Amino acid sequence: MTGNCDDGQRTSVELVADVWFIIMSLLSPSDVVRLSHTCKTLFEYSQFHHVWNGALAKHRFLPKSYPHLRHAPTSVIRRQLVTTTRVDAAFSHGTLKPIRSYSFPLEFPGVFQGMKFVSGGDWLVLLFHSRTLNPARHSNICLFKPPMEASTTDTTPASVTLQSEWCWLHLGPRDGPYKSSRGDDLILLRTFAKNERTFAICHLDTKTPSVKITFMVHTSVRTRNYIVAGDYLVYGWITDDRKHMLRIMKLNEDYTKLDKDAIVEIDCPPGNDGRLMVRYDLRLSGKQPRLLLVATRLMAAYDISDDALASGCQSSPWKLQRVWKYVPENISFGRILHVFHESAIVTLYEGKLRFVYPDMHNPQPDAKTIASYKFSSPTPYSAKYPGVLTSQRIFWPLRFPRSLPASVGSKHLIEAAMLPPPSNQECKIDRVLVDHDELAPEKGSLAYDAQDWEELSGKLCVRYVRSRYPHESSWRKTSWRITILEMV
Repeated sequence: MTGNCDDGQRTSVELVADVWFIIMSLLSPSDVVRLSHTCKTLFEYSQFHHVWNGALAKHRFLPKSYPHLRHAPTSVIRRQLVTTTRVDAAFSHGTLKPIRSYSFPLEFPGVFQGMKFVSGGDWLVLLFHSRTLNPARHSNICLFKPPMEASTTDTTPASVTLQSEWCWLHLGPRDGPYKSSRGDDLILLRTFAKNERTFAICHLDTKTPSVKITFMVHTSVRTRNYIVAGDYLVYGWITDDRKHMLRIMKLNEDYTKLDKDAIVEIDCPPGNDGRLMVRYDLRLSGKQPRLLLVATRLMAAYDISDDALASGCQSSPWKLQRVWKYVPENISFGRILHVFHESAIVTLYEGKLRFVYPDMHNPQPDAKTIASYKFSSPTPYSAKYPGVLTSQRIFWPLRFPRSLPASVGSKHLIEAAMLPPPSNQECKIDRVLVDHDELAPEKGSLAYDAQDWEELSGKLCVRYVRSRYPHESSWRKTSWRITILEMV
């Protein structure tokens, strides 16, 4: 049967396809997968890009928190939506039991400075200082792939290490790894020496693999804070005449030099330009870049127009005007815990975690959603503060004593929770226990904490220390051990 009739009317086959597309738009990603397995025709319908692109656009956090997915192939979007749906289902049970895990020792002669997942969860990046490997005691950046399974076909080297000529500070929550606009994995390195602050962009190539520092920038100003996202690097400072300035840099295609470099001034009300803590977020999900400023007594957003980026480093800098603001009803917002990229601002006020979601696309001025979460403490040994705090999942270390000498250590477990869709009301959330054999009490264990969570793959990295001589603290020798838990 042909697709079009001679009189211009549509055939029944096309009408049926349109109906199925409407049905698929109403289903969850896992239901679309189940539907595609029923017959060959529906399988072909489910392979269209607009089916999964529409499902991605309606997802509660993926298109904003991970903007690179909007330009990803259909297979990548489909796999990610299905994975996230399965992770949500795993967190909805009473206990969170991983489907598989891999534990391995992490031994290096140096000082641990941070370890994080590379996007996708297959690779890890480790930063450490070592006088043995690097005589000047500068930093070493190691990109390695934990062998979750023995493979006879994959001949890619398992790790690569860059011995840097600089001594970099520990990896912070805003340093990445993150995705560029072209889908490459980047990480920000930073240091401070001789009254000069240095930022560097490091390219993590998991295909070769290779680690390469492609761009460095130095500044002598006293930076208030910084943010990196996509192809942009931004840092801010306060001038002697109390002006809040920003330097906005956009990298070129190979991340070796700047495509745009501009110094702008932001319209910051009096009282928020002093020495109070300031955080930034650069949101790239809209039509133009948008800077979010978070201070103790102010949250505000500023659009970065093309004219501002083209202004360069002029003597009279371009002034960014506020497009959204939120001022606390009381004295302050409380303690600012985290500012998630393209997502919430987390504050701790009166013992409660509050997630502030700016709704800058709402026609109502200064629209926002404030969700207050209260997490149950199932045992007296539940930790109050999270060990790993992400925009969608939270992990706490759970420690309680047992009948062993104090030098042996404690029994260490981990609790987790999933955040529901935000609403302007207080919500009580139950914690679930991460149940796995690797987390059982072990003689000589000193510390046991969640290191990092990778949302796109549903993997949890746990780092703990073992003692070789647990009963005698003066002889105690420790070694790192890493456990990767796959939840789906």
